[in-house]
Amino acid sequence: MNLIVSQVNGCNYCLSAHTVFGKINGFTDEQILELRQGYFSTNEKFDALVKVAKAITINKGKFDDTILEDFFNVGYSKETLVDVILAVGDKVVMNYLHKLTQIDIDFPVAQELELIKS
Repeated sequence: MNLIVSQVNGCNYCLSAHTVFGKINGFTDEQILELRQGYFSTNEKFDALVKVAKAITINKGKFDDTILEDFFNVGYSKETLVDVILAVGDKVVMNYLHKLTQIDIDFPVAQELELIKS
């Protein structure tokens, strides 16, 4: 979730940090790039989660019914949706903080991607 939210918000610090954390947690470079683009081709639960996080960020909480249906159909609950909304909100605040303060990136800089559009 942190990768897609940071990608949408254009926060290079958070993208760089979460790319490193993703690699530490076993994600491949290709998987990290997929997450930053808003999907995950090898796991339907991760895919549904990332799509919901992207929708929350881009559409400011408005959901396409299909995205929510997919989220619930892979086993997530309404309680999990609340957790996702809170996690996205927290990451948005951190993205804004890093963009405002322009803290030096102290991780390997994440590869550039075209900005995510809705």
